[in-house]
Amino acid sequence: MTTTTQPTTLDLLCKFVDQRPGLNFADYGDVRAYRNEAAEITRDRADFYELRRLVSLIGVNVEEKATDYLQKSSGRLTLEGGRLQYITGQYFPTEYRAAACRVLSSIIWNHFAANCETGDDVRKEIRRFGRRWNMSRRVCRLYFIS
Repeated sequence: MTTTTQPTTLDLLCKFVDQRPGLNFADYGDVRAYRNEAAEITRDRADFYELRRLVSLIGVNVEEKATDYLQKSSGRLTLEGGRLQYITGQYFPTEYRAAACRVLSSIIWNHFAANCETGDDVRKEIRRFGRRWNMSRRVCRLYFIS
């Protein structure tokens, strides 16, 4: 007898991020623009896995926080009935991985914000944390220090 277990929220997020973007070459017109977009989408995937590593280092129950965030979120990416739901904005291939990154970056931000008085204090703490755990400049710039 086999039992099936419900995938965790992190499993769902990883599967969501790992899906092929489905870029349509006809939307770009030339090879250079297409390849630039594809490279950016690939970098978004790397950002997600970096954020996943970082969020596991802050000492919170990532599964619980991600589930809670996605169930209460009014953003484009939500968790409904054990399934991720995504509402496309402009063009799914260029935005879906960044949406998953925002879930994890919000968990990190909220963790540090709980002990800080201002946004500047939160950014300083995240920078300090990032230096200690080798956060890339790209992730720091895109998701925390805008």
